[in-house]
Amino acid sequence: MADGIQTAGLIILAGGRSRRMGRDKALLPLAGEMMVMRMIRRLSLQGEWVVMVSSNQPEKFAELGVPVVPDQFLGGGPLAGIHACLQRSPCELNLVTACDLPFVSGEVARQLLALAGTGTWDVVVPADGKRVHPLFGVYHRRCRRRLESFLEGGGRRVGDFLKEVNTRYASGPFPDGVFFNMNRPEDYCRATAMEEGEPEGG
Repeated sequence: MADGIQTAGLIILAGGRSRRMGRDKALLPLAGEMMVMRMIRRLSLQGEWVVMVSSNQPEKFAELGVPVVPDQFLGGGPLAGIHACLQRSPCELNLVTACDLPFVSGEVARQLLALAGTGTWDVVVPADGKRVHPLFGVYHRRCRRRLESFLEGGGRRVGDFLKEVNTRYASGPFPDGVFFNMNRPEDYCRATAMEEGEPEGG
């Protein structure tokens, strides 16, 4: 990867039920592009990602031509998806992102990967002063064993898991809107309106 960063995994979490949206968020079109494809494009950096999609419905993503990894801990939420993909990933560093972040930034991804490569961090996640964003962060592959134990013990909350590993909270500044996520139809409408004035490339 660029700037001396090793090849990294890109894990797209697309296994949620999208109950509040009422439609599969990973397959929503935005500016004529399916969200999961938009994520891959916007996060593309120089070099190669090893892309994986976390989902228990592989048929939905057959056209992507990338591995679709099912959960080993059913009902485990996003942590189960992260765990399954870390088990599959050949990369030490893996950028994890939810599928409902329409304005993710390749530059922010590069910053987090660079920071993750400078120390012994298990996880690097952004914190913008208002909240932490654990579903857009870098997870080291070694987390998979601690994560498996956490899930086996009934753990489900991402924030609780971050307290059990060596987590670095990265402060910004970050671009406006980069962590905007679409949970409800009104969020999707807002993202569509935002897109009209959104420059290409993130």
